[in-house]
Amino acid sequence: MPFNWRAVTDKMNGVVMQTFGENVRVLYMPASGATPYEVDGVFDEAFLDLVVVDGVQVATVQPRLGIQVSQFEAAPVQDDQLHIKRTGLIYVVREARLDGWGGGGLMLNLIGGDGG
Repeated sequence: MPFNWRAVTDKMNGVVMQTFGENVRVLYMPASGATPYEVDGVFDEAFLDLVVVDGVQVATVQPRLGIQVSQFEAAPVQDDQLHIKRTGLIYVVREARLDGWGGGGLMLNLIGGDGG
């Protein structure tokens, strides 16, 4: 009987979400208009250096939500939105980067907030 690596990685991704994820679940709002639902995720705003015209360097942050794909009713796509309840901020998905093993990251752009 072959070993089920996908089941193992999904279980491991679940442990990561429970250990490092937001202490309050994230509200996920599909662009399709489907009913919003909650997921676990590991949110961070990693530091990012950008080099623009003529070598000028700009520092910014790149908001990202680490995810477990099995928590989603449909694969995350560009223009879906999410609400990080801990911060009160709302983001739009710029790009979904799925790893093919049940995990991945959503690259985000800030669009607003509800004040926390």
